[in-house]
Amino acid sequence: MQVTTFTGEGATYRFYQGFDAITGVAAHEALNIRVFEKYALNTNKEIVDTEIKIKFAIDPVSKRLIVVGGESQAKFKPRSSKEETELFLRSPEEIKREIRRLIEEERILKNISDLDNPVASERLNAIRRKINSLRIEALVKGIIVDIIV
Repeated sequence: MQVTTFTGEGATYRFYQGFDAITGVAAHEALNIRVFEKYALNTNKEIVDTEIKIKFAIDPVSKRLIVVGGESQAKFKPRSSKEETELFLRSPEEIKREIRRLIEEERILKNISDLDNPVASERLNAIRRKINSLRIEALVKGIIVDIIV
């Protein structure tokens, strides 16, 4: 099987063409999305859209479709104070209900998906971040969240 070398952000990666190359490049691009999230947090912005592209081309020797790279993008917008105000207007029941819903979604995702899949793994991480954010919000408001994970 053909091995392809990818270079980006100061690192070199080697993947066998096929599923290994697709998932390897996708995982790398998913890490780039994490960098965008950190940038948004540090600059008081929020991400409104993300996109990951896996680039393919025809290999001139084997005449087969191969992975040749990837690209990740994020669109940002400034955080609005209105959204922050709405955040603090939520009732304790709404916060608890949202935490329960996210915990249930997390359990389902763990049971039905392959955690080596970068897309499922990223969704699981997003759910956990949201749960933690809601628990912090509850703590700040003095709400006792008695949900055990």
